[in-house]
Amino acid sequence: MKDPLLDRLQNLESGQLSDVLDEAGLPNHALSSSLSALIPGQRFAGRAACLRGERIINAQAKVPAAPADTLERVAKPGTVVVIAAGGFQGGALLGGFVAFGLQRGGCAGLVTDGAIRDADEIRQLGFPCVVGAITPVNGARRWQLVESDVPVSLPSQWDGPVQIAPGDYLLADSDGVVVIPAGIAEQIIADAEELQRIERRIGEEMRAGGSRMEVFRANPRFNHVRPARM
Repeated sequence: MKDPLLDRLQNLESGQLSDVLDEAGLPNHALSSSLSALIPGQRFAGRAACLRGERIINAQAKVPAAPADTLERVAKPGTVVVIAAGGFQGGALLGGFVAFGLQRGGCAGLVTDGAIRDADEIRQLGFPCVVGAITPVNGARRWQLVESDVPVSLPSQWDGPVQIAPGDYLLADSDGVVVIPAGIAEQIIADAEELQRIERRIGEEMRAGGSRMEVFRANPRFNHVRPARM
């Protein structure tokens, strides 16, 4: 099913969304810059399909793994697969074959604080990934998925982890990844669109010779931003 908010989100910048989320009272929205884009500058947006995993512990009471096809099942068209690795970067959570399967299923991209491998192969696919690390080591002997369709948390650029719930909106671009709670996405996107219009006007007036301070005074950027009511 087509999501008109996603089409609008694609036309915005992460910095605009970040400013609006700050002004709306939601400062903890940007993922840590320690997570890196596999292809720098690649833009993607989608709704979060959340999964959580943990290190494998060889004990009788260990947590059972999620079914082997879990990733492919959750990666519906327009989703961004978000994997919380639980701090594990000792092996790759996925490689080229899984990335191809996600892309073929219509997945918009992958975001994880864990590691991946087959980096060159995934770059050739053009599949967008923002990851915590790259390694040749196979993580299948060391880590496993345990849950899907659950809220997860990833490292933040601000204070404490960013909470991401299934269905939240994500935008990634050259500046990083911003998370928008689904319940307030329409308001945040609309206010960011207005900010985009204001900033275009500011740019036009400065290129016409206006000083930055004068143009900023004439075009308040954030007066229109509404407080978030979750």
